[in-house]
Formats: sequence, C-alpha cells, structure tokens
Amino acid sequence: MDSSQGSRTLQFEFYGTAGEYFKIWIVNIALSILTLGIYSAWAKVRTRRYFYSNTSLDNSRFDYLADPLAILKGRMIVFAVILAYVVSVQYIPPIEFAFILLYLVALPWMIVKSMQFNTRNTSYRNVRFNFDGSLKEAVLIFVGLSILVPFTLGLILPYVIKRYKQYMVANSMFGTTHFNFDAATKSFYWIYIKAFIVPIIIIAILAALAIPAYNSYIEKAKMMQQSPPAETQLDSQQLPESQADIWNQPELMNDNYNLPDQWQQPDDIQAMPENWPQDWPQQGDMSQPPHELNLLELIPTVIIMALYLLLGVYIQTRTSNLVICGSYIRAHRLQSTLRVRDMFALYLTNIIAILISLGLLIPWAKIRVARYRYAHTALIASGSIDNFIAGEIENVKATGGEFTDAFDVDLGF
Repeated sequence: MDSSQGSRTLQFEFYGTAGEYFKIWIVNIALSILTLGIYSAWAKVRTRRYFYSNTSLDNSRFDYLADPLAILKGRMIVFAVILAYVVSVQYIPPIEFAFILLYLVALPWMIVKSMQFNTRNTSYRNVRFNFDGSLKEAVLIFVGLSILVPFTLGLILPYVIKRYKQYMVANSMFGTTHFNFDAATKSFYWIYIKAFIVPIIIIAILAALAIPAYNSYIEKAKMMQQSPPAETQLDSQQLPESQADIWNQPELMNDNYNLPDQWQQPDDIQAMPENWPQDWPQQGDMSQPPHELNLLELIPTVIIMALYLLLGVYIQTRTSNLVICGSYIRAHRLQSTLRVRDMFALYLTNIIAILISLGLLIPWAKIRVARYRYAHTALIASGSIDNFIAGEIENVKATGGEFTDAFDVDLGF
C-alpha cells in the first residue's frame, strides 16, 4: 500500500430509486404468497442484490452472491424446529424448558453460521468478505454475558452491546485481512446514560407544564357540566316579563340571572328546548365529556409514543456512529456522521407515510433510509486502496480460492 498519497475521504454512494425497488418488492410479496413462503428465499436474494449493486465506494459497487437454495434450506430447518416445538409443547408441556435450553445452546452457533454465510456472499472488486469468529467466544458473549443483564439490573448492558459489536467487527475480514475495533466501553455507557437521563428531563418539563393546565381544564369542564356558560349578566332592567320568555330564550336560563323563584325551571322538566346545544352534557352527567377533553387525554399518549421513538432512534443512531467510526482495516478507517434529529424526522415521516398508504410506501421508506445512511458514511483511506485490494486478491489466490463451508445455510440471524 502506498501511503505517500496521504489520507482522502471516499464517500459511499447509493443509486437505488423507490420506483425500481417497488417493482421488485411487489413481485416478491406476490410470489411469496402464491408459493406459501417458498419464494421468500429468492425474494431476499433479489432485495439484497438490488441494494448491494446500487451501493458504490470509489466508483466500484458491491455484490451479493448468495444461493437462494441455501437460504431456503436454512429456513426449512428453522421451520422444522418451530413446528416440533409447537407440537411437542401441546402434548408434553414440560418439554418447553428443554427447547429453551436447546435454543440458548444453539444460538451462538446459529449466529456464527449466519455471519459466515452473509459475509462470504458479499464481495467488493471481486474480493469476498469473511467471518472467522470462534464458537467459544460467541457462547461467552451471547449466553454468558447476556444472562448477567437481569442480575445486574441492566447495568452491564452497554458492555454486552460493546462486546457484541466488537465480536462482529473484529472477526470480519476483507479477503485475508481482519477488521479492527477500538471503540471505548465508556462511550457505550455514555449513550445509555444520556438515553436514560434525557427522557426523564423532558417528561419532567412536560409534566410541569401540562399537569396544571390539564387539572385546570378538568375543573372548568366539571363546572360547565353543572351550568351552561353565561354570555351576559342580566340586571333587574333586563329581566323578561314572563316565564314563557325564559323558555323561548335559552341564553337567559342561568342561575346567575337572579330570576324570581316563580320563574325558575320546574324540577320535573327533563327535556331541554330544541335550540339548546345538542352536544352539551346533562347536569351532573360525566359519562360523556366534551370532545376537547377526549382529545386532551390523547395528547400524553402521543407524546409518550414520540418519546419512545426518539429514544430508540437516539440509541440506534449514536451506537451506529460509534461502531462504524470505531472500525478500521489496516490504515483505512470508516466514518459515520448520522444525526439523531435527521434520523428521527426520517423514521417519523416514514411511519406516517406507511400507515397512510397501508404499507405501499414501504419501498420508498427503505430507499430514503438507505440513501441517507450511505450519504453520511465514508472511508478515510490512508493512501490508495487499489494497492491494498490488489494485495488481497493475491492473498486469496494463495490460500486456494474462495472460502467454503460444509454447512452453507442462512439461519436468519
């Protein structure tokens, strides 16, 4: 590798369009339904090939080389295990515990095999990626450390996430060269500490503002339930001349008008005049609050859902930036500059668009996310990457060609 050229930033680019992907997506769904899910393996390959082939780095595109039959084989294995679990539990309930233990034992192996399958079927400039993580380390992280999370009340979770990401990155390879990972553990803890503190502050501020206003509105609503609002205050000169005048003018029917006792509404009169507001609740009836009150009660739910979305986006975005920026291969380092507010706006508008379109805008949403992510991801190359890639091609040839695996399946992890 020639380092004399200095460092330069190579920006990832994405060329996919919503129109092109929609055609692939709708056909995939239709054929998967018609074949009772069998075609879903081919659908996955078509989708990944479209996204990979439309992703470019330094004017060269990626490629996905997986065989759909290998994916179908993996899904048939998973389906058979799930079917055996459902049937067995119906007749032998205690066997459920044995399936849970089996799952915990098999989980690390499934993750390793799936990572090997996906990396080995991804290539750039005719050089394949690879994954050589050990099963022993996978068991330690995905079983050993994960079990400690509830016993530490979640305090160990950021460390577990860091070890998980480090395992995935540091055991990945481009050709014969390993990636490296140097993100600090404290950086993961800062993400989760901020994610825990910020919502509390926001909720406290909103509660301080909303609770008094909400209570005030409730009190006003109760008072309005008992008597209609008076638009005017009548004096002695404005009193009607007869009781009939009162019933013909509902706006005059208010206790504040100090009407003579003989002109008060009789207790046995239940029906209101025809021109009385129809949506006004009867006196003392709290079973049907005003529509404004129902809307006010919905606002906290919407705010909480938005906060949950913001919290998830914050953790995902910050973690993604940390992992990508902490990954490098030789002297070439990856860079990610995703912004939380942009990702939040992106996901929020995508959710609204998908709901309004009844799911038809899912391809559009996926393309938007992919385009934004790649526009904020780059490779900081130290010198020319051409020499590095040429060297990897020679190293792969020296090892005897392509990487192979006796159990070549994708188990969906």
